[in-house]
Amino acid sequence: MTIDAELQKLTYDSMKGEAGTSAAVNPKTGETLALVSSPGFNPTEFMLGMSGDKLKGLSGNPLNPLFNRFKASYAPGSAIKPVTAAIGLAAGTLIPAEGRTINGETWQKDASWGDYRVTRVHPEAPNPIDLNKAMVYSDNIYFAQEALDMGREQLVEGLTGFGFGEEIPFAYGMKTSQISNEGTISSEGQLADTSFGQGQMLTNILHLASMYEVFLNDGTMYKPTLFLDEEKAQVWKEGLVNAEQAATLRTSMRNVVVDGFAQAANLPNVPLAGKTGTAELKAAGEEDGKQNGFFVTYNSEDPQFILAMMIESVEDNDGSAYVAERVSDIFKYDY
Repeated sequence: MTIDAELQKLTYDSMKGEAGTSAAVNPKTGETLALVSSPGFNPTEFMLGMSGDKLKGLSGNPLNPLFNRFKASYAPGSAIKPVTAAIGLAAGTLIPAEGRTINGETWQKDASWGDYRVTRVHPEAPNPIDLNKAMVYSDNIYFAQEALDMGREQLVEGLTGFGFGEEIPFAYGMKTSQISNEGTISSEGQLADTSFGQGQMLTNILHLASMYEVFLNDGTMYKPTLFLDEEKAQVWKEGLVNAEQAATLRTSMRNVVVDGFAQAANLPNVPLAGKTGTAELKAAGEEDGKQNGFFVTYNSEDPQFILAMMIESVEDNDGSAYVAERVSDIFKYDY
């Protein structure tokens, strides 16, 4: 298999038994280097015969170790913003240096949106808000406004180009990433939500890591492989951005770590770049729900692998910054 045993163990250990999932890919070949579901269990116990009490303990564990999280799909939150930006850049609707004046914590297009408003976490971000600031401050309002300028059809077409709604071409069956339950965007509010990884959007962790290959390969994403005898560097998607657009996004993702809110990943000897994300999981009628935290990153000077990690229920644990800290532990090793 293409799995790197050392990286697999480092990644699993860094998650410290918390519920979540991780995937790492080689951006130049598409090879899958790590694929983690946490917490885990010892599968040999099933082969040798497991007692009823042991099975009951596993089944009743609130962290659900028997659930294969790397096969599933989750709302990606702001970890999808580089993809949204790439679609806008390729469409010509997003101009990186063009700033927007955004005031306040919430925003809505007009009264037709009713009670729905887009909320941003960092209203202190200084105007004007251009693409770089929007990435550094993870500004939901900026991305919502860019999505409205882009339009529903363009965003759906762009996400489809990144593989949403398509079976992931992988040897192990993965849950398909979706734009929405119906594969369409039916309202301006849903368009806004989708632009920053909310609404009905769901993404598989391996697919999410693979999508970031586009920024390192000037628009190309490879089919993720699992077995050593599979052909390497099989093109899955191409032409999603050009070299200049990819460079712009790489610069912003480096600034997310240096100037943004992933300071735990701002390592002195490893120049990481990437994007955090916090996905709100609100049940009907709830004001505040659980949050899953994401961080997708790579060494900007020597990108041997892209690593995507998601940890569940980080709402009381510093959100996605906590995930960035967990990921940084992996890059501290001389790998």
